[in-house]
Amino acid sequence: MNMIGTVVAGRYEVKSRIGSGGTSSVYLVTDRHIGRTLAMKVINVGTQGALRFARSEIESLRRVRFELFPAIHDAFADGGYIYMISDYVRGRCLWDMTKGRGMDRRSALNIASHICRALDYLHTLDEPILYLDLKPENIIIDEEGLPHLIDFGIAGLLMANRIPIGTRGYSPPEQYRRDVRMDVTADIYAFGMTYYAIRCGIPPDPDHDKARADIASSSVLGRSEKTFLAGCTAFSPLERYADAQEVLTQIKHIRSGPYRIRRKIVYTAVAAGILILGAAAAEKIIKTRRQNKASLELVEKATAHMEGGQYTPQAIGVIKAYINSKSLPAECEQKFMFEVAMNAMLISKDYATAQTYFSKLDKDDYPEAEDYMRLCHMERSFDHDPEESIRIVSKLFSDIYKRSPSKEKYENLIFIACCFEKYEDDSIEGLTKYLSVLKMAADEIDGLTAEDKYKNDDEMAALRERIDALETVGRDKMAVRKQNKKMIGDNNENNKDDD
Repeated sequence: MNMIGTVVAGRYEVKSRIGSGGTSSVYLVTDRHIGRTLAMKVINVGTQGALRFARSEIESLRRVRFELFPAIHDAFADGGYIYMISDYVRGRCLWDMTKGRGMDRRSALNIASHICRALDYLHTLDEPILYLDLKPENIIIDEEGLPHLIDFGIAGLLMANRIPIGTRGYSPPEQYRRDVRMDVTADIYAFGMTYYAIRCGIPPDPDHDKARADIASSSVLGRSEKTFLAGCTAFSPLERYADAQEVLTQIKHIRSGPYRIRRKIVYTAVAAGILILGAAAAEKIIKTRRQNKASLELVEKATAHMEGGQYTPQAIGVIKAYINSKSLPAECEQKFMFEVAMNAMLISKDYATAQTYFSKLDKDDYPEAEDYMRLCHMERSFDHDPEESIRIVSKLFSDIYKRSPSKEKYENLIFIACCFEKYEDDSIEGLTKYLSVLKMAADEIDGLTAEDKYKNDDEMAALRERIDALETVGRDKMAVRKQNKKMIGDNNENNKDDD
């Protein structure tokens, strides 16, 4: 069905198709009422019979407000099709990023922890929502490297109306049985298979036993990861991890080093549609929701005080106030601590503040923090050692250049380039390294922006322009310094002649 150029529901003008698969397609649309660009998911359920959405179900999806889910603005059924209108998330499909090549463990675990937080939010709503179609194709990685889960809730609504949905290999065995009621462990199973896919770069086998055997024999996965995935993808729901919080705990253990994962067999009342919470558990959920709200408020307030892509002193003050309030989730707090530290080191040259905030970072998530602290310490010392600084900067370059493309990677490379110029004894050699690092960053960004998915990436374009400006300044400096060196050499020769 070609919908480009049509207007749906007298409101949504279809501009282009941005994705398709199976019985559904996703379009980029303009809301004529407010002039906003949105995404429209269209699902053909005509072969299973027309589906009438209950108003309460639509409203339950609209109430979902979490930073890793695009907000749902409208949902309706018409002529055997379901239409869902949501925010459009700019970024790259996780499967496109990892298919055929996989992802390193640190990056995969980082993305996995965010996915678990999103699932935990859905599962702990007053009226829990099951995702039921989790897979890399349904995850978009934004410019900041954060995963966004698209199409959430739609699978649960369809399953409730006896319309089977899901993806073989990712969906648990019970999802294809009519006599089983789904619970949160169905999403835990799909999460495990999703992790396997992005780590190894291949989709899981549709046969459950074969998929489990592939995990056990994988040469890519570590022993702790294999044990972890066995707990996610057990055949019986009762043998899987009970909820997303338990999965998050296991991820934290893997990050901290080798350990023996304890398999926990739990009978959960969620399977029977009953949720019984003690006072402590209820207080924890309330606190989590408050923390999520604080995160959204901070992002909004801090972003409002940015100039030229940098946080202003006023923005840094806002961020520090939220960090001190202890109202942020741990990962969000860590991210903004890193922002404060980098701003203090690069912009305000307040090395004491930078050291303080770098010291509070989790060393597993921010391995460069230790080296940054040493650079800050040396900047504050009277006996600064340029040779040691160059050694540290060279190590940072070696570590950071290997990382996957991201805004943070290129910001780090710009900083490293400036360090080479600053710390090298020979000013021309320092500038040579400065220009070399900038060129490497520029070439990599050019390779990314040549792809269709990066053509309209504003942040990458801004970074590229910034690197261009820095390269121009560097080349001008190089020309002046070479001219000065030549003049000094000529003068020395003249002095010899005079003698």
